[in-house]
Amino acid sequence: MSAVRPILSGSLLAAAVAVAGAAPAYCADVFVTPTAYIGAETNSNLDLEPGGAQEVTGYVANMSSLIGIATPNSATTIKPRLDYRDYPTDQGDNRLEGFLDFNSFYKGQRSSASISGTLDHRDEFNAELTPALYDDVNPIQPTAPQTGRTVTGATRDSAYVLPSYSYNLTPLLAAGVSGLYQKINYSPNDDARFVDFDYYQAKAYLVWTVSHNSDLTFGGYGNKFNATRFDSTATAKGGSLDLNTSWTPLLSTRASVVLQHSDIVSSIPPTIDGSVNAWGGALGVDYKTEVQQIRADLSRLITPSGGGSVYINNQLQFQYGRNVTQRLSFTTAALLLKNRALTSAFSGNGRDYFRSLVEAKWMIARTWFVQGGYQYTWQKYQADPDGAANNRLYIRFGYQGLSRQW
Repeated sequence: MSAVRPILSGSLLAAAVAVAGAAPAYCADVFVTPTAYIGAETNSNLDLEPGGAQEVTGYVANMSSLIGIATPNSATTIKPRLDYRDYPTDQGDNRLEGFLDFNSFYKGQRSSASISGTLDHRDEFNAELTPALYDDVNPIQPTAPQTGRTVTGATRDSAYVLPSYSYNLTPLLAAGVSGLYQKINYSPNDDARFVDFDYYQAKAYLVWTVSHNSDLTFGGYGNKFNATRFDSTATAKGGSLDLNTSWTPLLSTRASVVLQHSDIVSSIPPTIDGSVNAWGGALGVDYKTEVQQIRADLSRLITPSGGGSVYINNQLQFQYGRNVTQRLSFTTAALLLKNRALTSAFSGNGRDYFRSLVEAKWMIARTWFVQGGYQYTWQKYQADPDGAANNRLYIRFGYQGLSRQW
């Protein structure tokens, strides 16, 4: 934890500066929506052990707050969260986790700027197993470093930040730059499954406004993966093309394609010194009305990984939510991914993974709710003959503050 604290502190300072700059106090509209709940759950195979394990019952307490700051030219969202889980019959999996998500955007007459990111301290069990639900502050994650590997009682500290700036050269053409920095520390770490790393990316791009509801972005970038405790690096350069379209105020789509050339050097056995060409891309859709919301993404992501190098993450994610009545809401989500290393030297962490959930939420009063659901998780590694699955049933009772009143 101590190794990552300077990074976390620096990222928090950067976020605070961005928030302060984007939301002057003299005209800011500030709103806070606190949420807290307690709950109970039962798991058929909590640690995803091949061959199965005994049923484990646990308890959870969660506190969070959605903080918004809005001005005529900016919008900022900050969400701190604490989560504690207790398993009386499996105390090695007891865990306290902390999160901070932030997203800030500023738009002037000819320029715009943004900064977003996440800081977290998590148990490996949750950090390495990708959730099916989208993050409500930063739904599009820039990387997918998860390996699915876990050690009871081990933790992962993660920080990433994404700044960007663009300037309108003409009414139809803008130029911009963006960056990405990510740092992950495992405790403990090793040279095969939990590899601490730093990841940097810089990008320059042009945005062409094709029509009043569509824009096309051309970009070139360079990035570097660097394992911090072992000799493993991946230096890459590439190009990207993105098309974003708002068909109506309720429906939007996005499409992208990426080409990348990577030079990989690693002394982690088996050693490697070579080059790899890879491609990536994504298709996504958002549809939202007063009573329902649909979000889906099909992507092929070239991503740094805690497995010790760069991986290809093929992923399909879907989420559907509907307000059945003013008090009753329903959510279902699913995530399917196939994770493979760019080179066969790191194939031991290649895996297939699936997670789904269905849950219902009943507002028993204006700010009090009860929520229950079912979650299924399955995982299998390339190098292992057996997979593992967990069935989770849960119920929660909590308080949810009123959302922003326009």
